[in-house]
Amino acid sequence: MRSCGGGWNERLGLTPMRLAVLGLCGGVHFSGQAQTQAATEPPAAEARDVQALELVTVTAQRRREPAREVPLTADVLKGEALARGGYQSLRDIAALLPGVNFTQATASTGQSQITMRGVTTGSQVGATVGMYVDDVPFGSSSAYAGGGAGALDLGLFDLSNVEVLRGPQGTLYGASAMGGLIKYVSAEPESGYLGGQATAELSSVKGGRVGHVLRGLINVPVMQDTAALRVTLYQRREGGFTRDLDHEGRVVDGARTDGGRVALSLQPSKDLSLRLTAMTQRQSRDGSAQEDDVVATGQPVDARYTKRLFVSEPVTVRNHLLTAVVKADLKWATLESITGWQRSTNDGRADPTAFYGPFLGQIGIVNPGYALDYGFDNRKLSQEFRLTSARSRALEWLVGAFYADERGDKTQHMTPLDAQLHPVQPLLVDARFPSTYREIAAFGTATYYLTASTDLTLGVRQSRNSQHLDQSFSGLFAPPPQPAASSTENVTTWLATARWRPAADQALYVRAASGYRPGGPLPVIQDPVTGQPLNKPFFKSDSLWSYEVGWKGTLIPNRLSSELALYQIDWNDIQVFTASAGFSGIGNAKRARSRGVEWSLRAMPMQGLRVSTALSLIDAKLLEDSPDLGGVAGERMPDTARTSAALQADRDFEWLGRPAHLGFTWRYTGDRFNAFKAAPGNPQYRLPAYSALDLRGGLGFGRMNLDFFIRNLTNRHAQLGADTSLSLAGGPARVSVLAPRTIGLQLSAEF
Repeated sequence: MRSCGGGWNERLGLTPMRLAVLGLCGGVHFSGQAQTQAATEPPAAEARDVQALELVTVTAQRRREPAREVPLTADVLKGEALARGGYQSLRDIAALLPGVNFTQATASTGQSQITMRGVTTGSQVGATVGMYVDDVPFGSSSAYAGGGAGALDLGLFDLSNVEVLRGPQGTLYGASAMGGLIKYVSAEPESGYLGGQATAELSSVKGGRVGHVLRGLINVPVMQDTAALRVTLYQRREGGFTRDLDHEGRVVDGARTDGGRVALSLQPSKDLSLRLTAMTQRQSRDGSAQEDDVVATGQPVDARYTKRLFVSEPVTVRNHLLTAVVKADLKWATLESITGWQRSTNDGRADPTAFYGPFLGQIGIVNPGYALDYGFDNRKLSQEFRLTSARSRALEWLVGAFYADERGDKTQHMTPLDAQLHPVQPLLVDARFPSTYREIAAFGTATYYLTASTDLTLGVRQSRNSQHLDQSFSGLFAPPPQPAASSTENVTTWLATARWRPAADQALYVRAASGYRPGGPLPVIQDPVTGQPLNKPFFKSDSLWSYEVGWKGTLIPNRLSSELALYQIDWNDIQVFTASAGFSGIGNAKRARSRGVEWSLRAMPMQGLRVSTALSLIDAKLLEDSPDLGGVAGERMPDTARTSAALQADRDFEWLGRPAHLGFTWRYTGDRFNAFKAAPGNPQYRLPAYSALDLRGGLGFGRMNLDFFIRNLTNRHAQLGADTSLSLAGGPARVSVLAPRTIGLQLSAEF
């Protein structure tokens, strides 16, 4: 893997000067090592600052262990630091981490996806990054229940942290974690603490409307050292800034999120604990933060932050989760049972008039506009049992079993509308796709310590899934009735790492790991004359192998530490949307490869000052021609910047005898393309490189804190993602944009 030579400079478009600048500036790794202290605490003793720099734990390998010892790239974003910086969403998380990308999946406003390390084809069949809430997988593993565009956007309040694991996690976390994993880790109830917190926030976006956030939590010890209850409630209102010129310039991307979480922890003995959690969240959006741009030039059709809609595009996303975690200390091992039940619904409307108006007009169907109503409904029950050995410097092991049962339902309803937005005939299509997905898996890892400083880890997971798909159609464009389809598949994933620690604060590792997305059934299309099938009955799982070499260590004791990782990912049988016998479906393309470098640096040059940087370089491309993707060998993978970086600095100090803090985050993302050059149904659109600067600060008043933030200080107009599915018939590109300058003020109080 050529990571430092001239080959990288040429492929990634870096001049020596640009490399030098990026090497000095880097980017915010936002890793917990630099984010564990509350931003408004007074300057502490140097020893305490050092502890904040070094001692952060993650659960990446299903054990709590220091992040500096985990043999993979693991970012830790502290929940409190995110809240104080005004970061509220999954999109904000992705923006802080170079090499992690958030995109709007389609013209539908409630569908989004997140990708890492270039493992994306633009329009995703299924998710390539797993989403977890604590230890429970969230979202569908099926291609038929919105899994490819249903990334969980959980409210970032009362979270201990957000863990972001890069590279395939298939052995410990299963299906659809082939590119990486995002885990929301909620704060635990505390049996020795009675109190809570309340927060109120106001924000204003340039050219838009005022937004607000209301949050509150209370922690109650039900029984001293035995039981505790923690209740969290939050509401976030985004004022919006995108205007619809066909409806008097009204703002059409406002949003409201209401959510809550209740957690009860019980510890009847020192060897037994139980945690019950209920989480619910409802997100309602008036529409998406997208503007209409010209595909060929990238310039706005009318003006920045504007678009034209015949019909509004509201969406409502509801997520509910119930979990029960039982943990028993058997002395020689720990036994855990993790039970989860979840339901996710996504109901919305998209405006496809820009495409279907001209297209249907050619065949004599003329209407003022069209509306596409869609919905996803997925219910999932999961159960995991895990047995983890006690800590040892000889042999550590973990074995487990996993079961999941999903029942999904996807609906689409496209109707012509008159000028008053009333439905008219003919009904174009009404489709429903009920589906089931069941998975059972057994997995295990073992770590053998060759010496006190050298260890080897091997892991394997054997999974079996079975799926069933029904479908029903009506309307003018409805195909003939097709029989139901089923499939069964067995998949094995592997993990191997070698780690050497030449000193207590240094670690070198080599990691090889595999991951996959499940395949699935395809409705059999029969020849009306011969009765023979015209297509394949299923599409295969796609899989990848990742090879990674990394180093983590301290350069100056208690002051400066760094991490470096080089990787190559080989991706086979890529799942793609395709057409067969005149009908759209899912198929498999051939191969792609992603090579990259990730570097981070964390420093504490003086007491109370923390600096962290990160840099991501990615060379992701097709290795073979793919007509279904519209790409040729050597072409760059969509939605992936070759270069991305960020820089963060935070300073704690005293002002007028009160604790205060100031900080900033600068981030840079290189240019990207939304699709391949000849992508069927999605003309290619270039997204220019951009950078953005955020400021934050605050002042403490005893139990109260007053904080401010300024997002996108320089008011950069940045294009984040593009949907060109409406452009084939001359419609504009729908381009997701960064919010203009946003100023917020936050008041929080503990009681």
